Amino acid sequence: MLYKNLVQIIRKYDKNVKVVLIKVNHAYFSKLDFEPYRKYFDQTIEFDFIHYKKNLFRGWQEIFNFQKRIKDINTAFMSGFERIDLFLDDSAYLPVNILLYNLSRQKNVKNIVKFSFGGLEGLQTKTDKIRTFLCALYSLPFKSYKIRVLNNLEGQFINFSYSEDTPGIIVKIISPTADLLSGFGYPKENVLPYPIAFKYSPSAKKDMVIVFGKGKSFQNNPKYFSDYETYIKKLTAFFKVLENKYSDCRLFYKSFPLDEGQIMPGIDIKKYSLLDDTADAQELLDKYQQRIKAVYSPLSAIAVHSSFFGIPSYTFFRYLCSQAGIEKFNSLMNKDILRSEFLFHISNLSEIGKIDDLSRPIVDSKKLEKIYRKILYV
Repeated sequence: MLYKNLVQIIRKYDKNVKVVLIKVNHAYFSKLDFEPYRKYFDQTIEFDFIHYKKNLFRGWQEIFNFQKRIKDINTAFMSGFERIDLFLDDSAYLPVNILLYNLSRQKNVKNIVKFSFGGLEGLQTKTDKIRTFLCALYSLPFKSYKIRVLNNLEGQFINFSYSEDTPGIIVKIISPTADLLSGFGYPKENVLPYPIAFKYSPSAKKDMVIVFGKGKSFQNNPKYFSDYETYIKKLTAFFKVLENKYSDCRLFYKSFPLDEGQIMPGIDIKKYSLLDDTADAQELLDKYQQRIKAVYSPLSAIAVHSSFFGIPSYTFFRYLCSQAGIEKFNSLMNKDILRSEFLFHISNLSEIGKIDDLSRPIVDSKKLEKIYRKILYV
């Protein structure tokens, strides 16, 4: 959706531009309906997803095939363009790493922009030295940038991070309701409001409330809750108040992708329409933003994204968790980069629906265009 909106802005400045999407097919995305978005791109080039594998030789073969496909595309297709602007995620995962390494070396790639939603700022991490060393050994036969494997303080994997400089500028994605001139602590970096551009009708009927659940919250992080019985009681009370609060709306529930369909306890499931795994969370926001009255999640990035649309969005980890959990998740959610007046963290039941009546933001299209020009022609 980020790139779909970006493409529409690009075409305002150059109707003759050719927009090519390089789509890496992670297994999760195979569940989603990509077809509504295909029309925004002149051409889509698809790659199989690659990752570090325990079976070394199988992993290497997949990577060599990936690199060969990049080389073939460069030779047969990309070399025919005088200028290429490359936009991609600021990610150190293997497919992005290899794409960036190879494409950035093409003489006709003149500009590289890497989008970041805030990264790991405010999150306590440590380098997993053993896995970092193993990844370095794994990477010896092919060309890529050096990476570090990051764990949380408990030793659980969080992400990959580059351990050397990579080409291009980083663009921080922020709420369109935020002060774009503040720099958010990154005075030398660009910022771009997400979702970049959207239309909103104040007269639209807001009759949908979506709960983006995490059915395995307790099982995955029991140390951040008092006990299971208290957890169930709090959820039951929470959803009862929520269901009464929005008795005039249609309630929807969307499971977290890794929950395997498991629904959060305490919900009267007869009152909810279930959204299956073929509906991506951001796709739902893109499709129904006019109608969504509020979004709720115990703790999810989608609450941040929906707040960036000007949709009243709530987390309720402060209500559910023990003090240890609250402190842990506060460190994740209290980043300047995530600041939005449409994001509220619920601590007690009386705060359900607290920011529902905020006016949706009016997007300043001229300001957006100015920011975009700066990014494209930096």
